[in-house]
Amino acid sequence: KRLPRELIGDIGKYLAVFLFMTATIGFVSGFLVADNSMLAAYQESFEKYHIEDGNFTLEKKATDSQIKRLEKEGVQIYENYYVEEDADTDVDGKKDSTVRVYKNRSQIDLVCLMKGELPKKEDEIAIDRMYAENNKIQISDIIKVGKEEKTVTGYVALSDYSALFSNNSDMMFDATKFGVAIMTENGFATLDDTHIHYSYAWKYNNPPKNDTEAKTMG
Repeated sequence: KRLPRELIGDIGKYLAVFLFMTATIGFVSGFLVADNSMLAAYQESFEKYHIEDGNFTLEKKATDSQIKRLEKEGVQIYENYYVEEDADTDVDGKKDSTVRVYKNRSQIDLVCLMKGELPKKEDEIAIDRMYAENNKIQISDIIKVGKEEKTVTGYVALSDYSALFSNNSDMMFDATKFGVAIMTENGFATLDDTHIHYSYAWKYNNPPKNDTEAKTMG
């Protein structure tokens, strides 16, 4: 008799506890389901966009013999050069950010088009969506990259830049002051080649089973 009276007397308190527990269980369950879905999508993206297993940069272009020697270690090497230039996003004559420009990729670290179109002409460029939004750049706007004016044709996401870190050692990223972009091969050739970085990406022919094996192969 005492328990039902106590339950009825403190119904508000018990109802609040019940609702809190229900909400907590629902939140945790939803988080776990979303986490598993995101993890699955992340893992699938490596195959879908042919994301690199690693990369390195040289002071000058590698020779064919150097590439062949590296590929004997069980990897496939891909050129992934970029030019890093000062950018003037509102064409007012003042540098306001830095943009890292790649050729459009067809073999490694494939590009995801978020909006608009990929560049087709040498005076066109597609830029990272977050960088564009932070700098209020619209599709069809003209921005200055180095000494060249380029028309923005679309927003993209580069699969090897899930976050816009300029360097791997950076603790924080700034998607306003640093962005990435792609151009056609002819458009890329119009940029200042003194600013070119000879970056190479690699994929394992037979991927390591775990981190320990990867370190041994490295």
